[in-house]
Amino acid sequence: MALLSGQPSKAACVSNVKTRLVLQGEFAVDRKAGLIWKRCAVGRMWDTRRLRCTGQPTSLSQDDARLAARRTGPGWRLPTGAELAALRVNSCNGPKIDIKAFPDIALSDFGEGAKFWTSTTAMPGTFYYVNLTDGSVDFHSAGFSLSVLLVRTEPEGR
Repeated sequence: MALLSGQPSKAACVSNVKTRLVLQGEFAVDRKAGLIWKRCAVGRMWDTRRLRCTGQPTSLSQDDARLAARRTGPGWRLPTGAELAALRVNSCNGPKIDIKAFPDIALSDFGEGAKFWTSTTAMPGTFYYVNLTDGSVDFHSAGFSLSVLLVRTEPEGR
């Protein structure tokens, strides 16, 4: 799990979260990492009038999450553990992710935190997830249902 940690565990919290993400409608672009993130969890849709996600997040198994990524379009996938962990922020209060970039992430808290799948294998049949409520990293069996943020690699030359 140490490989997934993008920040020191004892860093001071910050009140005014600043990230390197550039917000472009339904996408959050990380040019440094070369990634484009969907700002809404799977099951939610971007509302261009309200500038936020609407609907309810869907809790999916690993297989269903991968299928949802393929259905979203070419290049969309589950993030690796390192990619998702890099989105964590050590905020003083609330979710441990930039809530301007990923609004209402707390809706993915189905009772034990807003847990999001990664594509990184922990052990055979298990995958890491990041709890964006508290920033923790753990793993679960592939059949368990969790939330999903999708990512794709930014095309060259953008």
